[in-house]
Formats: sequence, C-alpha cells, structure tokens
Amino acid sequence: MKAAIIGGDKRMMYAAKAFFDSGAEVAIAGFDDLHSQCEMQIMPIGEAVDWADFSVLPIRPLTDGVLNCPYAKEKLNAKVFAEMNGDKPVFCGNSDSLGEYLRAPIFDYAAREDFAVKNAVLTAEGAIELLLRHYEDSTFNSKILVLGYGRIGKVLSRYLSALGAEVTVAARKASDRAWIRSMGYHTIDYSFKELKDYPIIINTVPAPILTAEIIDTLRDDVFLIDLASMPGGVDFKRAHERDLTCIHALALPGKTAPKAAGRIIKETIIQIIKEENGGKENSGLCPDRLLLHL
Repeated sequence: MKAAIIGGDKRMMYAAKAFFDSGAEVAIAGFDDLHSQCEMQIMPIGEAVDWADFSVLPIRPLTDGVLNCPYAKEKLNAKVFAEMNGDKPVFCGNSDSLGEYLRAPIFDYAAREDFAVKNAVLTAEGAIELLLRHYEDSTFNSKILVLGYGRIGKVLSRYLSALGAEVTVAARKASDRAWIRSMGYHTIDYSFKELKDYPIIINTVPAPILTAEIIDTLRDDVFLIDLASMPGGVDFKRAHERDLTCIHALALPGKTAPKAAGRIIKETIIQIIKEENGGKENSGLCPDRLLLHL
C-alpha cells in the first residue's frame, strides 16, 4: 500500500507516521521545508500523487478552490490536483468541496460516526485545556453552561462534571434534556432566562446561539469558549464590544492533540478500506495494490 499524505497541519504529519508504522509506504507532500521524516519519502505533490495508490487530504481539503497546503511555497488549485490525480481514490474530510473537481472516488473520513466520536473526545479535551489555562478561577464548584448535547457536548459535560463543576446543559429536544438529567446534570432549553448565573459558557452548536441580544444579558466577567466551526455560534463582534473574554477554539484536535488526531485519521481510512473489501485486512497483499474494489 502506497499512501500520499498531502498538506494540512501536524495532524497530517502524524497520520503519515501512523500509516508508516502500520507497514504502508508513505510519501509526504505539501511540506516544502521538510527535509527528512524517518524513512518516509518527501516529494512534490505531483510526484507523490503519481507514485501512490491513493491520496489523503486534510479534514478541510480546500480553501477558496486551492489545496489546503499552508506549508507549500506554491498554491495548487483543485483543478490541477484533479488532473494530477486522475482516477485514484482520495480520502479527505468535507468531500463536497472537492467533489466538483474530481472524477475519482472520494471517501469522506470526517463524515463517519466513528471518526466524529473520536474527534469529539479530542475536542472536549482541548476545551478543558483552554479552560484550565485561561480561566483565572477554579472550575471546581463553578457553574458551567454547555450549549448543545451532541457528540462534543456529551463528552465535555462528563469531563467537566468529573472536575467538580456544576454542569448545566442547554438542549432543544425534551428527550435530550431527559438524558441530561439522568446523567446528573442540570438542564435548560434555549429560552436563556438566567444566563447571568453562569461564569463559564461553552458553545458546541454550529448555529447563531449567542446573538447580540443574548450577549447583552451575560455577566461582565463571563468566560466564553466557542467550539463550533466557522462562523461559530457566538456574536463575536458584540462580545468584543462588551470586552468579554471570548475564545473561538477552531480545529482543537490539531492544536492540542495532533498525534492522536493523526492516528484517528489513519484508523478511519483503514476501516474504510476494510469495509470496501468485505472486512478483509490490508496486510499480506502486494504493496502496489490498493485494497479497494471501486
């Protein structure tokens, strides 16, 4: 198996190492200042794509139609990459952004539930790290409001409770609020009547939850963390006008746990390959064969 790991951040470097440690041949591309990486090969993107059986791109593969390679000296647009790639399979996240350019099979590892759950754990850990590093009071006995009870909200609430915080979770569904109570947390809906009670609020909902009107009801010393992807769930303009402490914590796994994040990318891709081949392992085959029947 030959894998081309292209672009991204530290997560992709660790994904490359995870593939290499599992016995795959690996080429790294899109890191132009990298000169040596164990026994993994470092190639220009075109050479890596031509050499490999498949390519692995970051969770966000494109920015404005350009390949997400912040450490490459020259930008490569998606059309050129598609010509280089031909019909070879591509693994990435947010595959819709790339699908209009490629004629090749695309596998979206970030859309899978197994990846999302593992990534939620890393995001929750990163949020805890931010809280402990930047919040100037103790989390023990603090009233913390978590907005949303999705994957991240579930994990984060449990972690905060283990730290001794008094956790309240806002959820829209009555069924979610019932589960929240069963876990021993407090719960509210999104009417947001008593937000001044909470010195710490952490948003996980990728929708405009904390609007300017709601921001105006928060206490002056509130500590806000927004974990939602762009554009986030907080009116940052109004929060900054009020001089509130507000952190938009994007891509936390890549910043606080890149090794684990890279390993999760590799594990998910290997699982996809197994599923495409009826549960067969990839080991034991000729290295020039990709175990995908497409």
